[in-house]
Amino acid sequence: MQTIVRDYHKANLAVLNLGSSAGDINASAHAMNQLVRPASVILTHANEAVTEGGKLRSGSRTATIIKMLKGPTPHLAISGRTMEFDGKGRCVAGC
Repeated sequence: MQTIVRDYHKANLAVLNLGSSAGDINASAHAMNQLVRPASVILTHANEAVTEGGKLRSGSRTATIIKMLKGPTPHLAISGRTMEFDGKGRCVAGC
């Protein structure tokens, strides 16, 4: 990941799938914090109720990984909301 995604492609936006077959949250947080190091991460496919009324539910796996992210800015994937990011991976609309 570090050599291909960060060093070669210089990814500044990542989509992190948190489904049950996607790995555990510790490995996911490590991949984002240490290997890929994007400016922003969109968290998606959590296989759990992550939001309620468009707000993050505390105690969810997604809430846990958001606390574990030390570099990238986390963004929730919410149905019906379109987000726009600039070339540096910063959310500029729909955040």
